[in-house]
Amino acid sequence: MRELFGTILVLLLWVGFYLCIRAFFQSIKRSALRQEPREKGPAAEFFPVARMQFLVRIVLAVLVAFAILFTWGVFVSGERTNALLAPLIPMSVFVLILLAQPVPVVLDQEGIRQRRWFLHDKEIKWPDVASVAYGRNTGTTYVLSRNGGPKIRFASSLVGRPRFLHEIRAHARDADICSEEEP
Repeated sequence: MRELFGTILVLLLWVGFYLCIRAFFQSIKRSALRQEPREKGPAAEFFPVARMQFLVRIVLAVLVAFAILFTWGVFVSGERTNALLAPLIPMSVFVLILLAQPVPVVLDQEGIRQRRWFLHDKEIKWPDVASVAYGRNTGTTYVLSRNGGPKIRFASSLVGRPRFLHEIRAHARDADICSEEEP
């Protein structure tokens, strides 16, 4: 009987943890919908909401601390030959988080531009906007180009999605824009 109650308690803890994480990310999405983009002259910059930036920074700091602690533990144990391999996993996760974090999208008179870390910015001119799709599972809005270039991803944690869609409708009138409710 104790094992059954222990199993139920563990499952309830996991479900509670899952619900807390889900509620946190839902609050990030709601916060992003309420905020407005930064205006820089004729351009509007849609940036990640502050809570998402804070979360990414905390996770990166924890990964760095874990890599340092893990490397120190390997040195203390006397395994100096593998000491350089010790931080490999946490640092690879660090790099993957840097590459996957939401990046700002800028709208101006010429079109839509999204900054990238290591490559040239993604850019779609207004006449080249072919369609706008909504990812139901992720909440990401995708802007596709007529010439098949890289698509621009407007993450759900970027501020001002209603304004973003309004600007696309105003500048790219012949683009196929799917609403969030459509299948």
